Amino acid sequence: MLTTDEQLPKSWSLTTRAFLGVALIVCAVIGALVASFAVTARRAAAEAAQRNLEQSADFVSFSLQGRRRTLVGGARVFVQNPNFFSLVASQRREDVLDRAIEAAVQIGADWAFITDAAGVLIAKSDEAEVTGIAMGQVPLIAGALGGQVQSGFGASGDTMLFQAVAVPITAKRGAPDGVLVATLVVDSVFLHDMKSAIASELIFFTRDAKGRDHPAAATVHASARELTEFLASRADTVRNKNGQTELDHTRYVSLGTSLTTAGGADVGGFVVLRAREDGVATLSALKTPLKVALVTGLLVTLLATASVSRFVTRPARSLTAEVSRAAGGDLAARAQSPMLGNVTQELRDLSSAFDALINDLRDKEALIAAGRVEAPMPVVPPAEASRTPRSIRTIGSGPTRLPLARQINNPGLVLEPGSVLASRYTIVAEVGRGGLGIVYRAWDRVIGDAIAIKVLRPELVQTDASAFEHLKRELQIARRLSHRNIVRTHDIGEADDIPFLTMEYVDGASLHTIIHARGALTRAAVLAMAKQLLGALSVAHDHGVVHGDLKPQNLLIDANGLLKVTDFGVARLVRGTRSIRTKSESVEDSHTPPRLTGAVIGTPEYMAP
Repeated sequence: MLTTDEQLPKSWSLTTRAFLGVALIVCAVIGALVASFAVTARRAAAEAAQRNLEQSADFVSFSLQGRRRTLVGGARVFVQNPNFFSLVASQRREDVLDRAIEAAVQIGADWAFITDAAGVLIAKSDEAEVTGIAMGQVPLIAGALGGQVQSGFGASGDTMLFQAVAVPITAKRGAPDGVLVATLVVDSVFLHDMKSAIASELIFFTRDAKGRDHPAAATVHASARELTEFLASRADTVRNKNGQTELDHTRYVSLGTSLTTAGGADVGGFVVLRAREDGVATLSALKTPLKVALVTGLLVTLLATASVSRFVTRPARSLTAEVSRAAGGDLAARAQSPMLGNVTQELRDLSSAFDALINDLRDKEALIAAGRVEAPMPVVPPAEASRTPRSIRTIGSGPTRLPLARQINNPGLVLEPGSVLASRYTIVAEVGRGGLGIVYRAWDRVIGDAIAIKVLRPELVQTDASAFEHLKRELQIARRLSHRNIVRTHDIGEADDIPFLTMEYVDGASLHTIIHARGALTRAAVLAMAKQLLGALSVAHDHGVVHGDLKPQNLLIDANGLLKVTDFGVARLVRGTRSIRTKSESVEDSHTPPRLTGAVIGTPEYMAP
């Protein structure tokens, strides 16, 4: 699968790529936020709908309890009349019927009826001819005959649901003389009052002996068949559990509650319905301002992204142009420009690094130009150097030592090209000589590479028995120096009592040779050389190593313009090896190199005044 960068055309500029990349990220983030907001809003709307349903159901229940309290209060006041007690006790039906009608009017009930002490119906306000019905086993009447006010719901047929209270009629302390029952029908007037209060739809229903629900009253504009089907669909659900349905082309969420008789039997209940569009409408009302905010935020973000992209990429394009100039050979290019003053620290660091690289290239160019004195000597190929011809003598190997090569007037050991030193190093050519000895270019037959060998003057170590050990210690310290401007010392050896050093071979010329061949160097070449020299000396001093004999002969410049400082550790041998004991030192420290004495031995032309 391709990444975003691979999918973009290569001809697009960095500004376009940065703009599109940030724009895609911003769009993705905003899209995720919008999706998250939508999910959260829908969840919040569902939770709000649930809370509204529960609050509506609670309100209806409280309203029904208020009706009960009203009925109980009116009935209690009515039965306190002394004349009422005597009429009930006399059981004169016409008089009791009148009192039942009067009770219904005063209490505000739809109908009222009165029983005797045995629970037998004496008179009913809405049905004058009904009498003599034994009701003592009805929980509502039986509880009142026990002296307690009772209440509950009842059903008449499948389409009428009513609320009833029963108050005992007691003249004196003792058993009741009868029961006054007052009822209120749950009718459409009550339902519409509830609908106005809770802003939800209501369905009251009755439940027959077989457990089937029948709509008794409803505020929903739906047919009786639809309501019946809706109630039937709730038969398999847990009582009081939420449900969803569609009535009269409107989708509702619902919550139901059961209603019981005084004995606790389910006689019906009610269902509160709330249209799903109510919560969706609230969410939809937020869509328009959300879309406006989304588009506005996206436009502002894209404009800011475009501005920032240009702010960053313009200096980057300028830096790219300068790098291209430098790559074409124009070392006058500079990355520092006024427009880089306000960009990020990363671009400023990149610009500084580029300038440092350009300065380094200029320095190398100056030193390369200054060091063009002679062509570098070819290195012996490994195949040729690995062979030892019969005419080549091996120095310092075997029990019998061959006589040393011829001595010259200048002190030092002269080795003929082709000689093998220590059975390992094939001498290729002499490359220089000085106060310490002669330097040869040789081929290391073990590692297969060109090296430099410095054969030291015999008198340097023959005058002092411990000089060779001092030299070893000096070189141990010098070998720790690892820097591009320091000639690396590899090892120290001895052949025919003459010590020699193996070092990194530098394919170039010494500063002494360059000055004698070309004269005074240019200012740029001197500065380039000085910077590299100071870098090498700084590293050496950090390791506690002092050169002691800096001079043009010890500064080599290779064909690539790289300055190399040589003779670290060896120069101190010339300046003196006697240790200086301080008051706190009883013996010479065998782990540190000997300290410099106060001798003024060195190269006078290059010593400090």
